[in-house]
Amino acid sequence: MVAYREFLARKHIRPTRVGFDVPLSAINPKMRDFQKVITQWALRIGRASLFEDCGLGKTFQQLEWGHHVCQHTGGNVLLLCPLAVQWQTVREAEKFGIGTPVAIAENQSQVKPGITVANYEKLHHFDAASYSGVILDESSVLKAFTGKTKQMLCSAFANTPYRLACTATPAPNDRMELGNHSEFLGVMPSDEMLSRWFINDGGKAGTYRLRRHGEGDFWRWMASWSVCISTPADLGFDATGYVLPELRTYEHVIESGPAVGELFAVPKDISATEVHKEKRAALSQRADCVAGLVNGNNEPWAVWCDTDYEADALCERIADAVEVRGSHKDAVKAERLKAFSDGDCRVIITKAEIAGFGLNWQHANNTTWFAGYSYERFYQAIRRLLRFGQTKPVNCHLVRTTNEGSIADTIKRKQAEHSQMQSEMAALMGEGMREEMGILSAPTPYVAEKPMTRPAWLARKEAAV
Repeated sequence: MVAYREFLARKHIRPTRVGFDVPLSAINPKMRDFQKVITQWALRIGRASLFEDCGLGKTFQQLEWGHHVCQHTGGNVLLLCPLAVQWQTVREAEKFGIGTPVAIAENQSQVKPGITVANYEKLHHFDAASYSGVILDESSVLKAFTGKTKQMLCSAFANTPYRLACTATPAPNDRMELGNHSEFLGVMPSDEMLSRWFINDGGKAGTYRLRRHGEGDFWRWMASWSVCISTPADLGFDATGYVLPELRTYEHVIESGPAVGELFAVPKDISATEVHKEKRAALSQRADCVAGLVNGNNEPWAVWCDTDYEADALCERIADAVEVRGSHKDAVKAERLKAFSDGDCRVIITKAEIAGFGLNWQHANNTTWFAGYSYERFYQAIRRLLRFGQTKPVNCHLVRTTNEGSIADTIKRKQAEHSQMQSEMAALMGEGMREEMGILSAPTPYVAEKPMTRPAWLARKEAAV
């Protein structure tokens, strides 16, 4: 029996802990209790992922983690993040009194002892091998299974002793994102994770379903190297102050005009390849609608668009807006994003891929969104405003045409699915996470000590034979 139990124990894959112990008393006193426990656990693990909802303090936790890695190793830590949040990260370090210097650098020659903040696009200007630890802020950049960024990050930091990846809670059915985080951390290659716990679903390429008999073991394995929470209550902590305000969605529907060759407008569902044709056809009406909303009061607004031609039309109609677009120099982007964040400008016009990650815009509670197929962009953009710390209901004005009804329906469906799956993921991992952090004692394993005896009727039958 002992040998069999040892055999079963070997089947339960758990990552090797490569970190170090830090007492809770040595962790930043400005942290809330749940943040301290998570940071302590991530340091003990050494290589971990923090999948936490927007506003739970991931930036604070990753900076404190980096501080202790610097102290423990005597080396430096590289913190990679989107360009838009570099200055905000440095500001957070000053606000919370991080004990290690934190500074932005453009290349290796500018690096100073401590935590260096750089954006992902500048990674090739740094010597990855010279760092004791690396932090990926908004680590959803690892999403693409064979993506260039994912492969570059995994390769560059394959030998880095300490690694931390932080992003908002991923959808539990996004197997690739979970596997790619595991691979970056050196826990398990993504393809091995898929072959061990998943099965190809219906023969569709890239679609995987968790094997029913492996569900418990998979989520327990996930809890051994990652934290996934939507609220401190997921770990058993007080969630006072961590209740999101209401999201109020308003649809503004513009009548689609007749297509080329048609006398009358015929309602239809448009495909992804036809979106831009529809956008251009209704550009003026869309921009007029948004301008009417934004110019009708003096409150802060975040105005999201998908293209430069949409931004041009909006800028023409909203006089006091600042725009941030991809072609702007990095210094201009940072200056304008900071101006809106600080309340020095009332309206910002930009795209989700530029400003949709990491920024804290709780001072604003009004936003507009042009219909688009990407739920991830929508989610991230809205969560700049709808995050813990927001004190007002968030008003989201979705501007679309009649032909874009299916797009709006898709976003609503994915939004409902995402919320449900977030809760399920936290519930499935909850017990494992609390065990890992010492919040919940591990259950006593069953040990069969009483010898098994044959029933009398079986003994008589064998004797008769």
